[in-house]
Formats: sequence, C-alpha cells, structure tokens
Amino acid sequence: MRVLLLYSNQSRELVPAPPIGLSYVATATRAAGHEVRLLDLAFADDLPGELGRAIDSFVPEVVGLSIRNIDNVIQQRFDSPLQALQEQVALIRRKARTADGRPVPLVLGGPAISILAEAALPLFGADHAVVGEGEETFPALLAAIARERPPAHIPGVCYWRDGLPVRNPAQLIAGFAQSGMADWIDWRHYEHAGGTWPIQTKRGCPLSCVYCAYPLVEGRRFRQRDAGEVVDEIARVLRDVGPRTFEFVDSTFNLPARHAIAICEEILRRGLKANFTAMGINPLDVPAELFPLMKRAGFNSMMITPEAACEAMLDNLGKGFTMQHVERCCERARNSGLKSMWFFMLGGPGETMATCEESIRFAETRLTGWQFTSVFFTGIRILPGTTLARLAVERGYLAAGTDLAHGHFYLSPEIDEATVLARIHEAVTRNPSIVQAAEGGTSATQHALYRVLRLLRVAPPYWRFLPAMLGFPPLRFLRSRYPSVVAGKPLTALYET
Repeated sequence: MRVLLLYSNQSRELVPAPPIGLSYVATATRAAGHEVRLLDLAFADDLPGELGRAIDSFVPEVVGLSIRNIDNVIQQRFDSPLQALQEQVALIRRKARTADGRPVPLVLGGPAISILAEAALPLFGADHAVVGEGEETFPALLAAIARERPPAHIPGVCYWRDGLPVRNPAQLIAGFAQSGMADWIDWRHYEHAGGTWPIQTKRGCPLSCVYCAYPLVEGRRFRQRDAGEVVDEIARVLRDVGPRTFEFVDSTFNLPARHAIAICEEILRRGLKANFTAMGINPLDVPAELFPLMKRAGFNSMMITPEAACEAMLDNLGKGFTMQHVERCCERARNSGLKSMWFFMLGGPGETMATCEESIRFAETRLTGWQFTSVFFTGIRILPGTTLARLAVERGYLAAGTDLAHGHFYLSPEIDEATVLARIHEAVTRNPSIVQAAEGGTSATQHALYRVLRLLRVAPPYWRFLPAMLGFPPLRFLRSRYPSVVAGKPLTALYET
C-alpha cells in the first residue's frame, strides 16, 4: 500500500522537535513491505499547499497523521493546534480519495493521541487511531485495512463500532532499536533552527507523578536498549548526518543511573567526539560519578525536573523523592560545571502560598549564576487518564465527564494566582535566570543571539546561554522594571486571564 505519514508540528516553545516517533513507525511500515513517504511539514511556509501537492503526487491509499502536542500546557498564554489540525484533516479528507471517490482511511497517532485515545476519533473525524507504540500495531492495522477486516483484535487500535469509538488495550513491544530518522527527514532545517538529534535509550516510566501521561504512552516498565547498540546509532548518525548535538529524549535519562553511566562509558571507550544533552534528569538517582562522567562523554547541558522544591509538594505530586535528593542534585550539578534548566510547577493539589514560597525561594537563592536556568509554570495541565484528572473530579474541581482534550488546568484553591506570578517576578529581579512560562516563547533578543551562535558553529541547545543573556544589564533592567517587555502584555493583564 502507498502510505503517507504526516508530521506537521510547528511548535517553537523551546526548540523544534524532530519526528523520532513517526520515524520509528515509518521504518517499521517500510519493512512490512509498504511504499512509505514521511511528509515533514515542521518548517513549511505554506503547510496546506505542500500537503495538498504531496497528496496529489503520491496518491496515498492510507494517510497517517502524527499529533505530538495537545497544546502548549501554559495556562496564562494557552495555545492549541487543535483548529489547525482539524483543518489539515479536512484537507486530507477532501484531497485523498480512492479511485471510486471515497476518502482513504485516516489513521491518527503520536503522543497526544495516546493520551486522548478513542476520544480523538470524533474530535478529528478519523477512521482509526493508534494508542501507544506503533511499530507493530500500525502495520497490522494496514493489513486489516487491505483485507477490509475490522481491527477488533489488534492491540492499541481505536476504531468505530456500531457508531461509537472504541479502543483495544495497548500492548508494549518487547524491544526497539534505532529510529532510522536519517532516512525520512531533511536535517538541515532542524540544524539551522538550533535543533538537537533525538536518541531514545529506553521506554517506559515506573514513577507515579500525578500529572504525567508518559506511562500512558510508553508503559510503566523500563525497556532499555543495550549501551553498545545506542552508541552504534550515535556513531552512524554522526558519520552520515553530522548533527552538532545529540539529545537523549528518554523521560528520565538517569533512571536507572547505571544505564546512563554505561552509555557514557561506552562513548568514552570508543573515543566518540560529539556533543550531548538530556531532556530528563530526575533527582532521585544522581550518584556522585554521574554528572562528571556525562561531562567527560561530551554533555554540555541537561534538563532537571524536580517540579517542586518543598517536601509537601514533592509528596503531593507523587515525585518519589525528597528535598534531600533535590539538594544533592543541585550541589552535584553545580560542581560538575554542566549547564542545567530546572522545571517547577506551582498550583498542584495541596499547594499553598507557603509551599509556593519554598519552591520559588529555592530557585531564587540556590539556582543562581551562569549554570542554571529555572522555569516556572503556574497551573498544571490536567491530562486524560492521569491521577490528577481523577483527583480533580474527586475534589470537585472538575465535573465528571469533562472533555480534557480542551485546556483545563489545576490551580490549587489555596493560592492566589496574581500573587504567585508577582512573587515569581520579584524573584526574577534578584535572579535573572528565572523565567516564567507565562512570559512568552522565544523572544526577538533570543532569536538574534541564536543566529549569532549558529554562525559561530556553536553546538546547541542554545537555551544554555540564557543566564548570560538574561543577566546582561540592559535586559535585566528591562525585565525588572517592565515585565510586559518579556511577557508580551502588562502584568496586570496576566492577573486577569
């Protein structure tokens, strides 16, 4: 079958995200004997036009649409691709037709679809959806479509039955290898935008964070790749593509720490010269040798996800570690010399003004200097299927049956949003490396800095230079005196939204 796989994520909240998940599916679908085209529209200036032309030239028999994000998960400047995606679906339905004029089957997939599950079918008007990993499920679904049989026994498929959307339970694959992404995308676009090449070393997460949907997407059991196989993939991509930086995109790169250590040791053993970063460092398991070893292996930065800096909220959010772990992680990060971006979420169940103060004070006083950037979210996105969604209903915060495909956020009734936002701004005046997610996306000043860094062939991620930029005296003064310069609207307007 001719299968068109579409990736249209144009979000620029931090850096452009390449389609690693869809590349895994494309590689598996091609191996199953299908003719596959992956259409990457992440940088398209005329997305509808390019999509329409691709459909006309390729004449697909099945279209798969990968949806990465439900929205940007920021309450104060909420943004959702829902309408744009529905317009893309309408275009696909209008243009992609069988010989007798019927719309070809449309299959949805991606992280957002794994969260929405069967609710995605009526939302987008699709025929099928794949929940969880698609490497085995999608080819099996294509076989069922070709034989005109219902997918009633294919794990992880959502479909229509008697006019209602239903879901088959998902089944995790035994293992996975390299993504094959180099076969499917033009890396030059991502390189120019400061992107990093994604590498996945494991799937699954056994943690119980109340807000997190990762276990819904990848399961609750770690499935780890052999360190040698991971480094084989890095060496191959380095030779064939040559990205400036590789990013380990596991939900928690360092859990368990011995797996991360084995990968770093294998990189060093082979003498591989490359730059690395990691999007998920969990404070739970940070042995003394981890960060120094990462730095020796070529890491230039890492993202660290405590989400809170007080015992009560670490417990309420189900983080599975304590402030002792957070303090130790902070100290070891500072000693390593690696640059790190720390993430905090205020407003979860049981949050009070006192607990907000503890977390803000930690970032204000401990995460200082050129090594650290702190990002604060106020209000937590309630995702379907999470413990937070259940708690929101049990505590009367949301009505049962609320459609969580549309933006709903948990903000503890014990805090005042305006006061919290003002307190974070006060912390910014004392520690300029603190950022409110509400402030806005990448600024014009950041874009200018990033252009210079690209011209100088500096390895990304470029967010690691934010502390130096934000500490620049003129910009520091403007952020301190005029919050709207960064936020895009007056602080009083933020309070009213």
